Amino acid sequence: MKNNVLFEAIYGHHLKDAMTLEKAINLLSEHNLINIGELAELAISKKSGVALCEKNAPEVDLVSGKQIKHAQTNPYSNNGRLLAHISIKGTRAPILAVVTERKRNKQYFFHIPYNARAHLCGNAISIPFDDMGFPGSSQWWQYEVDSFEELCELAK
Repeated sequence: MKNNVLFEAIYGHHLKDAMTLEKAINLLSEHNLINIGELAELAISKKSGVALCEKNAPEVDLVSGKQIKHAQTNPYSNNGRLLAHISIKGTRAPILAVVTERKRNKQYFFHIPYNARAHLCGNAISIPFDDMGFPGSSQWWQYEVDSFEELCELAK
């Protein structure tokens, strides 16, 4: 492998350890070495049966005209709250979003239509969580969908 020196610098002698694919994915995820945005796009496309657009297609990810986003929670200032930021810049398409809350390791799914965010001037919307990782209060929670399966149906 060409990049062994890079992986060896991070994982040392553990680079040769045998492990399950799940454990390897978790290990790479812990170091943010997986492009979760690409992962969300591929997973929603595969599960929904809707093809992805060509890379860097303007405004959309799916041929059905939907944009896919993924966000993870991060601490917000020193108050203990957690926020997940979903980029809204550069698209008027409906957004299908997967938000990973990292404290409780739970995923939430959102379908955010353009008209819900058309009035905004910023580059992102923030989905709030409390310091324990439970959903906070925000207008964006009204766009939550119940499951990944439902989100994939909305992709069609």
